[in-house]
Amino acid sequence: MRMSKKAMALALMAAFSMSACNGDGDVEGDPGAAPGDPGAEQPAPGGQQEMDPEMMGLMQEMQEIEQRLAPIQEEAMQNPELTAQLEELQDRIEQAMRDEDADLMDEMADLEERFMDAQADGDEERAQEIGMEAQQIGMQFQALQEAALEDPEIAAAVEEFEQAQRQAMIEIDPEAGELLDRMDEIMDQLQGVH
Repeated sequence: MRMSKKAMALALMAAFSMSACNGDGDVEGDPGAAPGDPGAEQPAPGGQQEMDPEMMGLMQEMQEIEQRLAPIQEEAMQNPELTAQLEELQDRIEQAMRDEDADLMDEMADLEERFMDAQADGDEERAQEIGMEAQQIGMQFQALQEAALEDPEIAAAVEEFEQAQRQAMIEIDPEAGELLDRMDEIMDQLQGVH
């Protein structure tokens, strides 16, 4: 079965980020946010003006699809079994990442805590500075995350979760299946552009 690991990771991490943000929904506009990434709202590295029009069009289409899927995904995640499955998977991914690089995980957790404190205090400038710090280690964090997702046991668990989530979303809205398929196609095209 030819599935986009990136698309799986995006769906998983979107849910992961929503739980990390205590369900406030702020991450819905940023599908590629790393879990709890304080710098999640920064533009893509290199700036969007360097992207070719085809790639920008695909990314915009993917964002529109994700916006349509977000409420369906949110409703699907009200299912206690699915929520428990996701929490177990998050714990496994986080543990695998911690086993590989505990210092980086601690640094990201510290940045996240400082970021949330700055937001709670209404200190936008400090929050922005912390976001820039997070951006600097973001590539390392993403690489660590991708390595964890490539572990065969975790990859199998991700696929199992994705299938369960997909089925739950289709039960809520049959059109979700087509939208998820299109998202996979777009991810494949974007990977081909690189």
